[in-house]
Amino acid sequence: WLEATVTIDGETFERAGIRLKGNSSLRSVSDDSDPTDLPWLVRLDKFVDDQSIDGSSEFIVRSNTSETALNEAVSLDLLGEAGLATQLSAPVRFSANGSDPVLRLVIEHPDDAWTDEQLGTGGDLFQADASGDYSYRGDDPAAYQEAWDHEAGDGDEQPLIEFLDFVNNASDEEFASGLADRLDVESFATYLAIEELLGNFDDIDGPGNNSYLWFDADGVATVVAWDHNL
Repeated sequence: WLEATVTIDGETFERAGIRLKGNSSLRSVSDDSDPTDLPWLVRLDKFVDDQSIDGSSEFIVRSNTSETALNEAVSLDLLGEAGLATQLSAPVRFSANGSDPVLRLVIEHPDDAWTDEQLGTGGDLFQADASGDYSYRGDDPAAYQEAWDHEAGDGDEQPLIEFLDFVNNASDEEFASGLADRLDVESFATYLAIEELLGNFDDIDGPGNNSYLWFDADGVATVVAWDHNL
C-alpha cells in the first residue's frame, strides 16, 4: 500500500491507501508506466479509521480495455437487471500527481458495506486468487489462505472448506442430490447465462479467477459476478 492524498469531487482525503489491483492488467506494468493508465484499488480508510465518502470507502479505478469503458458499465447495469449482485460505477476525470485528466471507470469494491447491501448479513465473502484454485486442501483453514482472500464477514472458512470438499470429493450421486442444498443453483444458472450473453470470457467459466463465493448464514454458496472490463 502507498499513502496518498485523494480528492473526489473537491473533497480531499489525507492518508488514503492506494495499491495496484489486477492480474493480466499488470503484466505490462514497468517503471515507466503512466499512473493514470494503471488499475488502482483506493481505500480511504486504510490508514485513517472510518474515512469515507457517502458511506463508501473502497473503489476500483478500472483498466480501460475500450475507449469509453462502456462495456463494463453496461454489463454492471445488466447484472442488476438480472437480479444478481452488482457494483455501482461512475465515469470519472482521473489524474495523478497533477497530470491532465483521462477518462476512467470507477466501481465499488466488495467490502462489508457492499456485502450487507447486496447479499445480506451474517455470512462470509471469499474471492478466488488469480489461478482460480477450487481444489480441496484438507480441513486446515490456513491451507486456503493463499488460494482465497476473505473479503467480508466474520472470517469463518468452514463453509468454504465444506463446499470445496463436496465439489471435489462427492460421488456423482451425492453431487446430484446434494448440490442444491449447498449452492444457490438458480442464481448460478442466471450468472452463467448472462455472462454468456455479455460475451465475458474472463469469468468463472473461463480462467476461474474472477469469482467470489458468498456463504450465507446457513452455509449456502452464491457465485458473485466480478470484473467485466473484458
